[in-house]
Amino acid sequence: MIFTFLITGYICGSISFAYLFTYFLTGKDIRKIGTGNPGAANVSKSIGKKWGIIVWIADTIKGVFPMVLAKNYGIANIILLTLIGSSAIIGHCYSIFLKFKGGKGAATSGGVILYLMPKLFPLVIILWFAAQKINPRSPRVLILCLMTFFVFLGIFYRNNFLSLFFSTLILIIIGALVNKDVIQEIKRYKKEIKNGNLEKKNL
Repeated sequence: MIFTFLITGYICGSISFAYLFTYFLTGKDIRKIGTGNPGAANVSKSIGKKWGIIVWIADTIKGVFPMVLAKNYGIANIILLTLIGSSAIIGHCYSIFLKFKGGKGAATSGGVILYLMPKLFPLVIILWFAAQKINPRSPRVLILCLMTFFVFLGIFYRNNFLSLFFSTLILIIIGALVNKDVIQEIKRYKKEIKNGNLEKKNL
């Protein structure tokens, strides 16, 4: 049953709403316009913020749906549910319908957090936008966001802190594995800062 839900999550995640909305609205391939990334951000920049928001919501639901389905069939373990939600993230990033390519998985990861830790979902959105505005490549900004998240996790989910802590670690590991280019970009940015090629104000 768990394997079935992992596959279900992957297939759900593989449905690229960015590709579908862009194609039906413009007849274009989202992978060939804007940044080339089949995600909500590129849709927002390329065909309009309204459609970007719709795609973002749809991508978030992709993370929620397989977990809800699994819970309804009796899977209640938080770690197992996290793995099922993570399969949707992997599907988004390596879509079987897009020749195993896809987006960054941010919105779908948000869906997993929305289901497991709904009280922290608004905080995650705030931290995401704050990181984007300050500097999403800065290791210090990312670490500060994670520390803030874990502090509030302890406040709002004291009874399930350990399970949700490990769930968050799983999401972080999955995010790092499916976004190796982003990790490399952060390392390159840090190296340039160290060599004095960039200003340090956003480090």
